[in-house]
Amino acid sequence: MIYFKRTLIIICFLPGILLAQREAQIEAEIDESTGLKTWKLIQSGLELQLVQRSPDQTRGFYLGRGFTKKDSNEIATQCVFQTIVKNTALQKTGEAISIALKTWRLKKINAENDQTQRIKLKEDWASQWSQDNNKQVTPSARIAFKWSTFPSEQTFEAGGDYNWGMITFGLPPGEQFDLHVFWHTNQQTHEQWISNIQCPIDQ
Repeated sequence: MIYFKRTLIIICFLPGILLAQREAQIEAEIDESTGLKTWKLIQSGLELQLVQRSPDQTRGFYLGRGFTKKDSNEIATQCVFQTIVKNTALQKTGEAISIALKTWRLKKINAENDQTQRIKLKEDWASQWSQDNNKQVTPSARIAFKWSTFPSEQTFEAGGDYNWGMITFGLPPGEQFDLHVFWHTNQQTHEQWISNIQCPIDQ
């Protein structure tokens, strides 16, 4: 652990698991002014940041976009992270990176077995609202949710192409989990575990 004035940085180097042979740099830090935590993975042209969003932040965000208190609270308590993905490979020599969130898996730290589960995608929310016949989630609110959440699939070109948006992991506040991340470059598949991620606490 390396202590700074405003952040705590934990750095570890792990070998690539599947076809990626480069070492991964994984960092975790805490913003002392907010208490929110960030996890960053840098490996094989991918830079991934997962930043905790407090449930109050998310409630306020969706209340301001037409969601009811009930629906805003349900989203806010599903382990929301602001997610930033960037392709750091050089434009002339690097490759595009493709991500499909449906391939990512998470494993609860305190689970009794090694069973993993999927992330709760924006399509899962849309299906849930449809099945529940939730007419209170208006078309304009659904559009706001769609554009504020991270794309379920996207390709990032070399040379700094990036995007950001929220991801809901479908876990209760305070839950800890390991995240298995997958991404693709040309014909190559890369994967890496990020350990001991914590869902934001509902205070």
